[in-house]
Amino acid sequence: MSVQQSEAFAASVIIPVHNRSAELQACLTALVAQDFPLTQFEVIICDDGSTEDFSEIIAAARQRQLQITHVKQPNKGPAAARNLGIRHANAEIVAMTDSDTLPDTAWLRNLIEALAADPSAVGVEGKVFANNESEFAPLGEGPKNQSGGVYLTCNMAYRRQVLIEVGGFDETFPFPAYEDVELAARAIQHGKILWQPAAVITHPQRPLTLRTVWKKLKHWEFVLRIGYRYGYFGWPKYPTKHPKLYLIGLSVVALPLSKWKQAAACVTTHPAAAAKLFLFGLVESLGAMAFVVPKVIFLSRQKLIERHHYLGYLG
Repeated sequence: MSVQQSEAFAASVIIPVHNRSAELQACLTALVAQDFPLTQFEVIICDDGSTEDFSEIIAAARQRQLQITHVKQPNKGPAAARNLGIRHANAEIVAMTDSDTLPDTAWLRNLIEALAADPSAVGVEGKVFANNESEFAPLGEGPKNQSGGVYLTCNMAYRRQVLIEVGGFDETFPFPAYEDVELAARAIQHGKILWQPAAVITHPQRPLTLRTVWKKLKHWEFVLRIGYRYGYFGWPKYPTKHPKLYLIGLSVVALPLSKWKQAAACVTTHPAAAAKLFLFGLVESLGAMAFVVPKVIFLSRQKLIERHHYLGYLG
C-alpha cells in the first residue's frame, strides 16, 4: 500500500526486512524522530519473504505521519530486496539503512545536504557504530564504518539515476555480504562517493557463534567475484592480481590465525571465550580447505565477472 503524496519527496529511504519486527519498529521510531520534515521523505519497506506480520507496526508509524510504502517479494536476499525498493522509489536521492539499525536524529538531513553540496558526487556514506560492543566481548561482531571507504548499505545514499545506470544491486549476491561493495565499485565509475561522518547509524552487535562462522564460509565466492571484476579483494585498500591465491591464504590461514591470536590474548581473562575462538578458527580453516578452496578453484573467470542489469528501464 502506498501513501499518495502530491509534493515531491527529497529522499526515498529503503529498508530491506526479513522478520525482526521489534527491530523494525525501533528503526521506524528513529525515522519518525528525524530532524527532517516527515512530508519530505518516504520510507519503502522491502519485505523479503517475512513470515511475521508488520501491519500494526506500519499502521502505527503512519499515524505518526511517516510516509510508508510496503512492498513484498519471496525471499531472495537483501540485494534483490533493495532493488525492489529502488524500483518503487520516487525521489532523486535513495537513502538506505537496515531494519535493525537506529539512525541518528540528523542522519537523513546530513546525507541529503552532503549530496546537495556536491553535484558531482554519485553517493555518500555515513558513520556506523556497533552498539553493545562490550556485551559480547570478546565474541561480538557488528558492522562498523569509522573513516569511510566501506560502503555499508546500512548507511548509504545514492542518486537514483546512478543506481539505474549501473543496473542496481547484483542479485547473484544472495547474502548480506559484499553486495554493497560491489554496487559501490560500479557507482564510483560514474563519480565519487562522499564521506559524511555526521550522518550516524547505530547497528547492533551480535555474538560470534559456530553457526555464524560456518555461514560466512559461503561469502568467500562473492569476495572473489569482486577481486576478478575490480582488482581488489573486498575493498579498494586490498588490491590483488591473484584473487584465488589471496582467497586461499586468507580463508585457510590468515583469518583463522587472527582468531587464535585473539584467543591467546584473552585466555586468562575470558578462558571460555578463548576456547571458543580457538575452535572457531579451527572450523574456519578446515571448512575453507574442505569446501571453499575446491569450489573457487574451478569457478570460471567468465562466471565470476559476468554482470546483469536488474532494474530495466526506469524513468
